[in-house]
Amino acid sequence: MGELEKAAVPRNRTWMRVALIVSLALNFLILGIVGGAVLSHERGGLRGDLGPASFGPYGRAFDAEDRAALRQAIRAEAPRLRQNRQAVRQGFRDLLAALRTQPYDAARVAAIIDRQQAHLRDQMTLMRGLMLDRVAAMTPEQRAAFADRLEAILRRGPPHDHPHGPGDR
Repeated sequence: MGELEKAAVPRNRTWMRVALIVSLALNFLILGIVGGAVLSHERGGLRGDLGPASFGPYGRAFDAEDRAALRQAIRAEAPRLRQNRQAVRQGFRDLLAALRTQPYDAARVAAIIDRQQAHLRDQMTLMRGLMLDRVAAMTPEQRAAFADRLEAILRRGPPHDHPHGPGDR
């Protein structure tokens, strides 16, 4: 092996290690954000109001009747939603244990994160389905009004006050 080939091997390993660490950090960041959002609903439970943030700009565009119908649909799915939240919480406990275990088992950590992502995907798919069902149940006039409200919300941009910020106390 020539000098150039010897020098290339450590550089490639270093690059791969950096890429792996960055990828893992991004995965943890995304999982943390989504998992935190799911877990934060635990405080309010399913008894809380279906706030506009639950469906982003779509949720803010629904009228009071649509939000009430969505709340009812979400309550009907409470066991499934609860199971997903519990599984995500358990996944974090499993992940913490796996991260502290020596020797480090990358496959175990990846499997835990994959299971969490599956539960979060199920949660998102369920919420998407409930929203689409509600839109499909609208009359053409209601859908047009919904589209008008959605368009206005999209023009204004995201709300500047956070539901748990200082203005909500």
